[in-house]
Amino acid sequence: MKKLSRRTNAHQFAAADDWTARGPYNVGGRTRALAIDVRDENTILAGGVSGGMWKSTDGGKTWKKTTAPDQLHSVSCIAQNKAPGKEHIWYYGTGETYPAGGSAAYPNLGDAFYRGDGIFKSIDGGETWFPLPATVSGTPESEDPFDYVFSLETFADDGIFAATSNGLFKSIDGGANWENVLNFGENYRSTEIAATTDSTFYATIGGNGPQNGVYRSDDGIHWDYISPPDWPDTTKRIAIGIAPSNENVAYFFCCLAVQKTQLWKYDRSGTWTNLTSNLPNNGELITYGGHMMIVKVKPDDENVLFLGTVGLYRSKDGGQTYEVIGAYSDFHVDQHAIVFLPSDAKTMIVGNDGGLFKTTDNLAVPAFDPTSGEYHIEWQSLNNGYITTQFYSVAVDHDVPQDETILGGTQDNAFLYTNSCDFQSPWESIFDGAMDGGFTAIADSGKYFYATQAANFNVWRFDFPDGQLRWTEITPAQVGGGSLWLPPFLLDPHDEKIMYLPWRDQLWRNSNLTEIPHVFPPVPTDVNWKRLENVAGSYITALGMSKGEPRRLYFASHNWSQGGRLFKLDNPQTGQPTPSEITGSNFPYYPYSPAIGCIAVDPTDADKLLVSFPNYRVISIYSSMDGGQTWTAVAGNLEEFPDGSGSGPSVRWLSILYVEEKPIYFAATSAGLFSTIKFDSMNTQWVQEGAATIGNVVVDMVDARGSDGFVVAGTHGNGVYSTHITKFPTNVEPIASQPKNFELLPAYPNPFNQRTTIRFRLPKQGRVKLKVYSILGQELAILIDGLQQAGEHQLHWSANALPSGTYLIQLNFENSHERQKVVLLK
Repeated sequence: MKKLSRRTNAHQFAAADDWTARGPYNVGGRTRALAIDVRDENTILAGGVSGGMWKSTDGGKTWKKTTAPDQLHSVSCIAQNKAPGKEHIWYYGTGETYPAGGSAAYPNLGDAFYRGDGIFKSIDGGETWFPLPATVSGTPESEDPFDYVFSLETFADDGIFAATSNGLFKSIDGGANWENVLNFGENYRSTEIAATTDSTFYATIGGNGPQNGVYRSDDGIHWDYISPPDWPDTTKRIAIGIAPSNENVAYFFCCLAVQKTQLWKYDRSGTWTNLTSNLPNNGELITYGGHMMIVKVKPDDENVLFLGTVGLYRSKDGGQTYEVIGAYSDFHVDQHAIVFLPSDAKTMIVGNDGGLFKTTDNLAVPAFDPTSGEYHIEWQSLNNGYITTQFYSVAVDHDVPQDETILGGTQDNAFLYTNSCDFQSPWESIFDGAMDGGFTAIADSGKYFYATQAANFNVWRFDFPDGQLRWTEITPAQVGGGSLWLPPFLLDPHDEKIMYLPWRDQLWRNSNLTEIPHVFPPVPTDVNWKRLENVAGSYITALGMSKGEPRRLYFASHNWSQGGRLFKLDNPQTGQPTPSEITGSNFPYYPYSPAIGCIAVDPTDADKLLVSFPNYRVISIYSSMDGGQTWTAVAGNLEEFPDGSGSGPSVRWLSILYVEEKPIYFAATSAGLFSTIKFDSMNTQWVQEGAATIGNVVVDMVDARGSDGFVVAGTHGNGVYSTHITKFPTNVEPIASQPKNFELLPAYPNPFNQRTTIRFRLPKQGRVKLKVYSILGQELAILIDGLQQAGEHQLHWSANALPSGTYLIQLNFENSHERQKVVLLK
């Protein structure tokens, strides 16, 4: 996302001076990039798919994040330059394709994918990183060639291959320039790359058609298709595992469908062996379309294989038999990466959806664990401050001032909670295992926790009789099956015993949740549930309600023929009220609005509300001060352009906090947390909160307690942050500071492959001409021709229609001009 511009005369401070990282210190998140430094096996680099790059220099005992706060927090793969004298050079790729844009994509009826944006490079051993300009587009709203990078492989002195969703790219100059060497079009969207130590290269192409399969090159230039005659017609992904102790042998683990896999063994002499019949469950392994898929060979034994899917399997006999070596009790089942300690091939580190885990004996006989009822070997968590946990939701206790309890629903790590301010204090888990947590709430002064399970329509109540956690299913017995990925619910702020719960196009109300008896094993219930029969027609996507009057429930719905719609329901706590639609001609994007992701209602006045549209390419935030009769766009400088187009972020959640009887508005976005204290239509100035702490990580939800200004932000990749805001921020006039000289600043990125940002400074108001020329002097575009104010300016130049080459940017101001070259690489 672009840096926010200033469109107002006054500068607004962030609402909070400091944001505190709350962890979880002990629970990691989805880790796809994992490597051990060839110079020092105690140095480990690991990356979360939406949590940035991390480094440990003590074997995983402690960690520090090396992605800068203002950088993209997507990491998908990593590679080290192993050429003598160049081992300090590292690269990592970005972007995760499954699910579309990774789990950090907006999950409910939106197209706001969390795409990557190129390849990052380090020249100081992974301490700091910078993007390679030729791979960066700066367009999170659209897909570009380096937005999804599956794997990287270095070679020679400065060579690097990048396997992407657009095929295989090659660079021989450290990533400055790239050549697309294998690309078979839209039907082939998965690529992998691996190499032997003597530079024999293997590439795999996953897709639908005859080009899918395995390719080999002995020089990195010419590629031979080497798949056997009975290779499958369609593959979704093909993982590669070269045997380090005998590099003539390689294994290829293929995903054909969601639960259908094959395993092949290849000898460099050209011999193929199909090992599929020996796979666990006859090859019916859950990989989610190849998303969770690894094949690795023990470095000192070509016959010891490790297969990672939803489960970690080991074979000691070259793929003839298998046993499970990871279990829920001290591990995570969704596997993505494996590395081995150079000094001891029995020591292995695994990256998965629970973070990082280590075993010192990967050949151990699995032992029975009576707690989990499973067999597994011993694993040690390395999640010691490796803060990559992906939160979908967070909740605080709104009843008790100064209470520090935080509850959250996470991707693949169920529900986690803490009541400690100590960063290193472990968070407690509800439901160990790979469950996806959803919406959460704390009620009755912390006596009850409520949560919905993502992907499945299950609703839970948790309480703590005698200090022991117990859970009760409170799902309405008359509903069943899936709904939205993250089913929302709302506790009535006038009476927290009342819940409003959407299921698809239905709205259900429970009049007293505390009267539902505890039953074990858990089962759905009819106790106090009633369907609101006048609500039907479209999937319900969001709910909102104020503690103020009138007592009114707002809800948003969506279907593919009518788009997003908004309704209000007065006195929803009783009877069968009839909703009123407020999606009239004054509503944004009428008559076909995008899906509404969040409704935030002023806690003091039910007629004042905000709605967010989480998609890209639309104005993201609108406000109404009259109960939805009229609407005003207030996204302001969150958008790149006033009409909402461009690289403005996806706005996932809105929250309103009153401090000193005045409102502060928060927006949780795909590029960080923002706040404002004043709406001024599209001149509204949003300021980034926690710019040096939270940074540009995806923030899925923010919750606030008005009694003491307690605010909690749940990120999808870096855990949870909190602060206390007890003083209302003010606007102050900045000290006048105008540039003394006329200056054309360096364009960024440069080189670029689609769009670059042009910046310039003016010492005073004057007439400006900004033009683009070919290298031969032909005028190609007039970007500005008119009066401009003093100060710094920026704009974006899109060169989609032009071929690769060098172009001239010329800025004329009064009687002076400056030029600079920019390089377009496609």
